[in-house]
Amino acid sequence: MKERFQNAIVADLLMTKNENGKKQILLSKRKNTGYKDGEYELPGGHLEENEDLYEAMIREAKEELGISLKRENLKIVHIMHHYTGKRMNFILETEKSDLEPRIMEVDKCEELKWVEINNLPENTMEKVKIIISYIEEGELYSKM
Repeated sequence: MKERFQNAIVADLLMTKNENGKKQILLSKRKNTGYKDGEYELPGGHLEENEDLYEAMIREAKEELGISLKRENLKIVHIMHHYTGKRMNFILETEKSDLEPRIMEVDKCEELKWVEINNLPENTMEKVKIIISYIEEGELYSKM
């Protein structure tokens, strides 16, 4: 019997805040991962077995940023299907409010940085730039 095709499921966090009337997002700079080190990305990670999307995002936020998110404060704002990478990225948005993110995985993250959503650093991962442009256009789904 032929094995079914499977995609990895990834939950990425789009944490936002309003600074002087401008929308900002939190980016994480990769290090020591062997993939796109030195580039900025959205915090997040893969779902684990028997975990739903929201549980994964809550766990990843705690592991990577030291913050406790609530399911009711998360909203799916985009889904990106990577055919070549065999994965689906679900982008969940939350507002910063009183949360104070900090680097918890010092071996994998060089820096956390708040940036204007329309002025991303040059070394931001291409997929993040694409995702942000789709979100700004109100598109829920894209493929890459």
